[in-house]
Amino acid sequence: MDLLIKLDIELNEEISTPSLIDIFSHMILTCESITNEKEDSWYLTGDTLEDALKKKAFNQNTPTNLLKDIPYFDCMESIWANENKALNIKYTSSGLIYNLEFTIDDINYIKKNAVIEAINYYFSAYKIVCMRIDTNGYRYNKKNVFPDRLPVGWMLYLNKKITQQQLPMAAELIDIENEKNNGTLIISTDHVFDGSDKDDIRKANEIEIQLTALGLLPLVKEIYS
Repeated sequence: MDLLIKLDIELNEEISTPSLIDIFSHMILTCESITNEKEDSWYLTGDTLEDALKKKAFNQNTPTNLLKDIPYFDCMESIWANENKALNIKYTSSGLIYNLEFTIDDINYIKKNAVIEAINYYFSAYKIVCMRIDTNGYRYNKKNVFPDRLPVGWMLYLNKKITQQQLPMAAELIDIENEKNNGTLIISTDHVFDGSDKDDIRKANEIEIQLTALGLLPLVKEIYS
């Protein structure tokens, strides 16, 4: 199973090297919580594999001096551990909104509750513009209904209050309300969503159509306007 998590966070200031390290540290913990695996090393990217292997960023969850000595955040930074795990932080060119992306491939076993618990940290730590989670290339393979709107996939967080009456086909709606966020986490299936399965695709598509009919599914360009 291949898992993709993308979330857009709005910060109070531009990312500095200490905040970059802090965000990556929590992203590593999130990855560990979901996979139940710890990686000994995480690396920065390079022009070649040999070059990248010389750029160790973390020993487990401890940042190296190489990472600490990065002078500034230049629009995008990525770290990776083996061929199946990559974490990315990217500036969206819209205000102080940054995109965090988790690419975790070939997971043997995923628990829905473990994913929800792992992402809960971000709802309490940051103002979330939106969050989407899908598997097995749901969005990449263009299985969503509206190419110009956010995909539902397995899970989608919107800064809107949505009720079960409005979205009866959703497996679960989790109300998110704290000092930073006030919205709804939409979960399309109780089981682990498979972005290549016809029934799961149909379920996500039904939710996308219903949200659009209600005027609740944003255009992608609206997120960054």
